[in-house]
Amino acid sequence: MLPREHTLPLDYYNMKNLIKDLGLPMEKIDVCKNGCMLYWKDDIDLDYCKFCREAKYKPTRERNPKRKKTLYAILRYLSLTPCLQRLYALETTVEQMTWHANHQTEEGSMCHPSYVEA
Repeated sequence: MLPREHTLPLDYYNMKNLIKDLGLPMEKIDVCKNGCMLYWKDDIDLDYCKFCREAKYKPTRERNPKRKKTLYAILRYLSLTPCLQRLYALETTVEQMTWHANHQTEEGSMCHPSYVEA
């Protein structure tokens, strides 16, 4: 259960507005309905999956060429890079972001295990 001052959005529309207000860029990537592949970069124009041969778009009853095709699945990708760039750009947070790399440990005393390589 969340504290009173922290609440979750009630619906998808409000969640979308919250993400937009945070300034997190969201990228939509077309996906095979079986999860076999992403229609991305060189494969963006394909209409069928290279692996399972399933269609990218749902079939339509009308033969209207102006109607927009409906995808089976979409991956919504929230990139972490712009958020990290903003944190490193601020003088107030850059010291905290680089603490593990820059701080000195005393030999023989118990301390944070930041000196161990990941």
